[in-house]
Amino acid sequence: AKAVSEGAVALTGGRLPGPERCALPGHFYEPTVLTNVTPENTAFAEEIFGPCVSISEFETEEQAIELANKSRYGLGGAIWTANVRRAHRVARRMRCGVMWVNCHHRNDPSSPWGGFGDSGIGRENGPQAFEEFTTTQSLTIRT
Repeated sequence: AKAVSEGAVALTGGRLPGPERCALPGHFYEPTVLTNVTPENTAFAEEIFGPCVSISEFETEEQAIELANKSRYGLGGAIWTANVRRAHRVARRMRCGVMWVNCHHRNDPSSPWGGFGDSGIGRENGPQAFEEFTTTQSLTIRT
C-alpha cells in the first residue's frame, strides 16, 4: 500500500489473500508485481523479503547499472541477457554479493553467499564461511 501511495502501480497482488485462497491464520500476502517504481519509492529503497517484485524502467546499460547500484542494500542481483559478454561486463560493475545470469536464486553451497552495504554481515557457504564460523585460540604453556 505504501509503495502504491508513492506512485508505484500494482499490476497484480498487493493485498491479503481472501479466505477462498488462504484460510490459514498468519501473515500472508499475495504475490505482487509493482511497476513505475522509482529510486525514491519505498519498494525500491528497502529490501522486501516477500512475494514482491519491483520493476523500474531504464533505457541504457549504463542507466541500469546506476539504478541497480543506487540501493544501500546489495544482497543479490540478476541479469537477463543473451549476450554473455554483457553479462560479465555488467556483473563486474554491480554492487551486490550474489549475481545470477538468466536465472534467479540458485545457490551452490561451495559459493560464498552474502551481501554488500546494509545487506547482512559476513559470508555463508564456500571457504569464506570457515572464517565466519571459526574461532581460533592460541595456547602457550611454559613448563
